[in-house]
Amino acid sequence: MSSSAQNGNANLNNGTSQNELRRTFIAMLFALVAATIAQQIAELLFVITGGWDLASSPPKMWENLLSGNGLLFASLAHSFLALLMVSMSWVMWSKSQAAGHKTEIANIFSKEFVLLLIEVFLVVLYFAIAKTMEQNFTEYMKDKQISTYVGVASARPEALQMMWVFSVFFVWDVIVDVIYSPRTPHPVLIRERFYSFIQGLLTYCSISLLCVFAAWMVSRAAPSAGTPYEALWGDISLIALLLFFALGKQLEYFAIKLFPGEDSRKNTKRDRPPSTKAAVMMVFLSAVYTYSMMVLIWPPSFLK
Repeated sequence: MSSSAQNGNANLNNGTSQNELRRTFIAMLFALVAATIAQQIAELLFVITGGWDLASSPPKMWENLLSGNGLLFASLAHSFLALLMVSMSWVMWSKSQAAGHKTEIANIFSKEFVLLLIEVFLVVLYFAIAKTMEQNFTEYMKDKQISTYVGVASARPEALQMMWVFSVFFVWDVIVDVIYSPRTPHPVLIRERFYSFIQGLLTYCSISLLCVFAAWMVSRAAPSAGTPYEALWGDISLIALLLFFALGKQLEYFAIKLFPGEDSRKNTKRDRPPSTKAAVMMVFLSAVYTYSMMVLIWPPSFLK
């Protein structure tokens, strides 16, 4: 009996499959990132409320938010971006019906192990985004100065990290939705396989690649050490991009209609067109992203 079969029998005897253990492992990493974000948000709330002494006074909390030309707005935007990304990624990952989630890892020299590495690397990137928030709670506790707590405000680190996240999403889509989920019947001729691969890329990977480029554009437009409001608008553009990515995957429905053979792949199907609400939201998010980029490229006088 092979070692993989023995491992599979052992897992069955223990009542836990390898895939369940794998998903539990990734879930624990998500929990670690969520705990880090929760701690930083708790510290941010501590600063905004002046050690919770001002929690019952919205005007005074608003004064703290406006302190230092709105330094805390940058931290708030970064916190929300990190929280939104982890939450959305958790939902999308847990609902994924990709074949890579259904096949157990036989050995480390396999596509399943590569997919596990990609999943782990994604969560590491989420952790990196959480740790780049402009927050130094230790220094703040020494002098209680908001300028000490925030430091340099910039959306460029988050934009570059988001670019990496979408790049990994792109690689994941290529492996899981195209390579790991071949068309049925399988193309035989080399030319047919090439066309099948290109059509798979256009169908399942275009949105990820578009978001890679869009995040790179934000990184180019966002200054390394700008004003808090420039950091805020940079984060707004990234939040709009992240939400667009989640909705934009529904556009795969039209690509499948264009390439009917793509419907035979065993992956998460987009078998319904985007609803009117989703279409309107995508247009709105595209407008928000475009306006935010205009503000970053041609900042009005009050942002300078």
